[in-house]
Amino acid sequence: MTKQEFLDTLGRALNRELSEQEVLDNLRYYDTYIEQEKAKGKTEDQVLLGLGDPRLIARTILQVDEQREEETYGTADRTVYSDGSDAGYADAGYGEDVYGEKDIYRSSPFGRNVRVHTVGGFKFWLILIAVLVVIFAVLGTAFAILWKLLPFLIVAGAVMWVYRKFFG
Repeated sequence: MTKQEFLDTLGRALNRELSEQEVLDNLRYYDTYIEQEKAKGKTEDQVLLGLGDPRLIARTILQVDEQREEETYGTADRTVYSDGSDAGYADAGYGEDVYGEKDIYRSSPFGRNVRVHTVGGFKFWLILIAVLVVIFAVLGTAFAILWKLLPFLIVAGAVMWVYRKFFG
């Protein structure tokens, strides 16, 4: 197996579960590792033999990723890796990923944890009042229509009652 075959197999195995950026980060790591080991004097075959099956490596990466999500999504502050491309930072590395205290993580139907941002304080009350106004407006309109139709509904009910009483 060549280095390219190793990376292709690893990429295909990871691509099913991870984002494109996470797959690229892992492929970049293993590409760099292989090149560093070759620079130390090992042959490509020796390095790849030492790494083992890329599908097994992918399975391990996916298991670690799943465990990391389950363990860290309950905390407010987490350390994450950034390649520096987001937020305009010039250098890559580890940094604090600070979500607000009100961020909650829940499991989705697909087995992945998703971040749910909760609303609190003034914004919460404003949204609640707006929702209640809409509900009361809809209910008020429905009752106004029913009130206007009430005489007809009473007459129709009486006619049906008489009909059933004599012909039923």
